[in-house]
Amino acid sequence: MNWEEYKKQIEEQKDLPEEWYILGIDLGTTNSVISYWDNNNKKPEPIDISNGFGKIPLPSVAQYRGEEGDEEEWVIGEEAYRSMKIYPETTIRSIKRKMGTNEKIQIEDKEYLPEEISAMILKELISHCKNMNPNAEIAGCVVSVPYDFDDGAKKATMRACELAGLKDKLICLIEEPKAAALAYNFRHQLSKDEKIMVFDFGGGTLDITLFHVVEKDDCRIKLQVISEGGEARHGGDNIDEVLLKQCYLYIENKTGQNKDAMTPENQAELIMRARETKERLSGVKSFRIPFTFCIPPFVEQITREQFENLIHDFIEKTRKLVLKALREAYTGALLPSDIDRVLLEGGSSTMPWIKDMLIGIFNEENKIYTSERPALDISLGATYYAAMKMGVLTHPDLEAEKVEVEFEVTVPHDIGLEVDHGTRKSFFTMIRRGTPYSLAKKSHIFTLSGKTLEDMTTLELRILERIDKEDTIENCKLIGDVGIKGLPKRPSGKTKLQVTLAVEEEGGLVKGAVEDLGFGEEYPPSGFKQPFDPSRFNKTVLEGEE
Repeated sequence: MNWEEYKKQIEEQKDLPEEWYILGIDLGTTNSVISYWDNNNKKPEPIDISNGFGKIPLPSVAQYRGEEGDEEEWVIGEEAYRSMKIYPETTIRSIKRKMGTNEKIQIEDKEYLPEEISAMILKELISHCKNMNPNAEIAGCVVSVPYDFDDGAKKATMRACELAGLKDKLICLIEEPKAAALAYNFRHQLSKDEKIMVFDFGGGTLDITLFHVVEKDDCRIKLQVISEGGEARHGGDNIDEVLLKQCYLYIENKTGQNKDAMTPENQAELIMRARETKERLSGVKSFRIPFTFCIPPFVEQITREQFENLIHDFIEKTRKLVLKALREAYTGALLPSDIDRVLLEGGSSTMPWIKDMLIGIFNEENKIYTSERPALDISLGATYYAAMKMGVLTHPDLEAEKVEVEFEVTVPHDIGLEVDHGTRKSFFTMIRRGTPYSLAKKSHIFTLSGKTLEDMTTLELRILERIDKEDTIENCKLIGDVGIKGLPKRPSGKTKLQVTLAVEEEGGLVKGAVEDLGFGEEYPPSGFKQPFDPSRFNKTVLEGEE
């Protein structure tokens, strides 16, 4: 059964069977989390992936082990991370940053796409659900993605879900800060007209989302997204890289040995030391970094102040991204004083400099709320959303949840077409960022003109996504190329084509259609009307009958 069939049976039975699981998955850059809907307590619960030892996040690390003569094996999670220095060349980290690219990962004599590695992590997460209940059936699941994921990265995520066996069970994708806001909403009382910023700082990305509580009473709450910002490739991993460079500098100053002279095993150990240093300095004001493999071995002390000086440029860029999200709100520019609460989410948000920076912007410490479980909230929020979609949150028999939640999600980026003016190219906006998904369908009529028969019977469309509204055409992300052939043979200027683009709420993917409208009574429509599903890596060709 697919998730919609499970939903129908839940509605008919007026209950969620014990063996049926509704899941929310945070497929993270550094760590991943899976949660399920606990129908007894009417709330989501994270799944312990350590078989009872209290370790919930799964390191998003995949490791290939295939020693000569041994059986091939893939190890996923904590064991893979801890043994990275033993298998440095076959350990894959932060694969999420490559999602949506065609970049292949070479392991031994095989090549893997990013979504194939992500599928392994998903399978490992799902296996822990099965461990919890061998009779478990997945009824439906929601998987989170960063705000900054473009169409290609979202499609790659959906492909990873398909490879992991979740094709019919995937309800939709949800952007991470929206999931965090949902998790917060069910734990705390929000007030009407409050404006809330979710600052979601993970291992790979920074997502900033602003919400407005449009309506709130005893029966209903409506949340509306009013701004989205942040940046992909701006996360805890970037800080690790700064510390890693500093570690290499410490070694070179002490021993004269540079990076090129180090073994892959020693380099892998330094990667782990850099991350450990970042994490330790979140709790203590100084940390002694051991360099045990060096000759001679030594220890170098680094203080939190020195650490924050090292990442000064990163901190400053983060501050500017927060101000930009305020400035570019869909409802008009906002001031820091307009924000009522700032919620810190994501595993990297516990670093002290983050709270200090935000207090400097908002001038009020009481506005800054640190989540009780920042590394888990994305998964918990995704589970809430899955439960809403499956109908169990608003079911009348569920006494614990009497409040109907309306969540108006919006398109995060401008969607449009490339227009060639001959000497230059420009971006033509079809769907603007901030448009609610329910309204994210726009059509535009183009008139074909040209000098040759080919000009009048063919059309090339290049569909683009503008992540930042200030991006030039060169910096827009390609969604896909669409080639149209076999249009009716008419004179120049006598063919009108209607191009329609839409963004689906379930996953945020872009779909489209092209229709020949003819040209008045002189040239009636030919009947050419075809939908298309653009792909970044394969050109879509639509053919008429000429």
